[in-house]
Formats: sequence, C-alpha cells, structure tokens
Amino acid sequence: MLAAPSLIAPTMHALSVRLSGKRLYIADLAARLEAMEDGGAPMNALAYRLYARRMATAMEGYPPGLLAAQLGRAYPSVLDAIENRLFESDGALGGPGGTRAGVVMAALLRHLHRQRRAAP
Repeated sequence: MLAAPSLIAPTMHALSVRLSGKRLYIADLAARLEAMEDGGAPMNALAYRLYARRMATAMEGYPPGLLAAQLGRAYPSVLDAIENRLFESDGALGGPGGTRAGVVMAALLRHLHRQRRAAP
C-alpha cells in the first residue's frame, strides 16, 4: 500500500514540472504575439504566424481550464487560442453566446440555400 504513493508522487511532480515549463513557454509566445498586436514590437507576419503555431502546439495536452486560469488574465491571446482550439475540435462556439451564434448561423445558411434555389 505504501508503494503506490511513492510511485505517484514522482509522476505528479514530473507532470507539474513539465506543465510549468510549457506554461512559461506559452506565456513567452503570448507576450511576443501581444507585443506585435499592441505595437510594442514591429509587426512581422512570418514571426507572428510562427509564434501562433508554436503556441497552439505547446497548448496541446495542457488542460484548457487550467491554462485559462493561469495565463488568461495576463494574456488575452491565450484565451483566443483556447477558444479557437475548442471551436476547431467541437465545431461550435462555447459559452452562453455559443448557442445563439449557432442558431443565427443555421438561419443564415437556410436563407442562403433558399436564395440559391430561387436564383435563375
């Protein structure tokens, strides 16, 4: 019975260290992105795309709720990246406005489909 906690403790510590390193890397990338967005650094499209891709890759495997709690207030770009990732995986927007946005989208698609059928 005593062997189980000793096996779990190093694993949990290793996970915590790994997530801490990832968190610092994500924070650094978010700071670089936001510096370009705010004008604190010159905008470079290639570097911006590279930082955004690296941040998305680094966020894989990181719990979104934990990441939002740790970095969301300081770095709005992290929240945007989390929302984009959730939208890509779920195919729908989350949150209170997500359902309404889905209803509006469905109505718009029906309208466009009707227009297309009515066009000569």
